[in-house]
Amino acid sequence: MKVRQRAPRHVPDLEQVVAATITILEESGESGFRIETLMERTGISKSSLYMAFGSRDGLIAAARARQFEAMILESIGPIRQITEQATSREELRANLQLITAFVADLSRTAQRVERCAVIAGTKGRPEFSQWLAETQTRLSTEFARIIEDAQLRGFITRKHSARMIGNFIQAVVLGRVIVGFDLDAGPDELAQWTEMVNDIYDRMLFVD
Repeated sequence: MKVRQRAPRHVPDLEQVVAATITILEESGESGFRIETLMERTGISKSSLYMAFGSRDGLIAAARARQFEAMILESIGPIRQITEQATSREELRANLQLITAFVADLSRTAQRVERCAVIAGTKGRPEFSQWLAETQTRLSTEFARIIEDAQLRGFITRKHSARMIGNFIQAVVLGRVIVGFDLDAGPDELAQWTEMVNDIYDRMLFVD
């Protein structure tokens, strides 16, 4: 009797699994996230899933950390670009002012809310909190190196540490979420905000 050969099981790349998890989380939230849905979309077995991530929480932590990383890199990326390309302090200052207006736009409120939701999700979940802390620390270090490079080239003052400057800029960007819920902000709010933040940056970064 001929023995039927079982077709080899498709084992998806773990990066694909994390990406699919992020998509499902964006569609359904954590409360609506189902392992079975992920298995259907990726073809991964439950045993492989738990071997790689330990638990449902471990999988969500990995996905949320990746999501969080992408959000921060979207803010850091333009600053890295203008810093590396700058040939003078004035050029860096002018380009930073343009970026300030871009990242402050209220069309990005949903992204900031999502980032706050990821942070809030660490409550009572030490494993998730650790994943996120490691991600944030790594990205803050990367941001500090960008600032430090500009300091070494004489484009940014050295009166504040590179890490403090990087953390301050991240805090300003994330804190902008509050304005998205201010119904009386006014039509010229973005222009006022941009002018104020650029004034702060001027004094903090470009005045020796």
